[in-house]
Amino acid sequence: MTYGKCRLYNHIGALFSARMIKVEMRVTMVEQKDKKQLYVLLMCSVFVLAVSIWAFKMEINTTASSPAGIEDHSSHRDKAVESGKKKDAETLDIDAFAETVLEKVSFDTTLEKMDDSVTQSMITTASDKTKVVLYMGEGTSADELLIMTVNDESRMDPEIENVQQHLTDMQQSFQDYLPKEAKKIDDAVILQSGKYIVACVCSDKDTAGSVIREQLKGKR
Repeated sequence: MTYGKCRLYNHIGALFSARMIKVEMRVTMVEQKDKKQLYVLLMCSVFVLAVSIWAFKMEINTTASSPAGIEDHSSHRDKAVESGKKKDAETLDIDAFAETVLEKVSFDTTLEKMDDSVTQSMITTASDKTKVVLYMGEGTSADELLIMTVNDESRMDPEIENVQQHLTDMQQSFQDYLPKEAKKIDDAVILQSGKYIVACVCSDKDTAGSVIREQLKGKR
């Protein structure tokens, strides 16, 4: 073989080797690109899954932390407890409700049901359709159970304010000569479910709140 042919073969071999190297580099780059795309897709999937799990947990926690149908308007409340399902609603039996509360909650004196004329003179209402039942103790005790039925629910907010104002007036009347009774009024329980507002003044506000909540569940 001549020297010229050797150089030609060597040159062809070098070109072939260079071509093969370029092909291998391209294959490697394609593989790396595919891996990168796969990695990005995997990370996106993990992120979407994490967000979905977080949203599901938040929904469960929100549902679990919201007893149905009762809102807390007490001055000492920590947080309002929000709405329930209207389809499960029942009408509240006022007399049976009052009897249960008077039986299960400890009051410092015996509470008696007031005549309508006495109740109307003590508590202002925003609508003639609103009905109020009031149980009170003797004059030296602030203990009280108030049950208001707001038949015109568009007047609910004004009626809640009327109940709060009634308690404020009572507190001011007791403040100077019976401060212990005034403190009970300051800790009064005020709960609302549907068209019903209940206010209770007693020494054991925790028991009162628990009993009233239980009786108001599902009542609209």
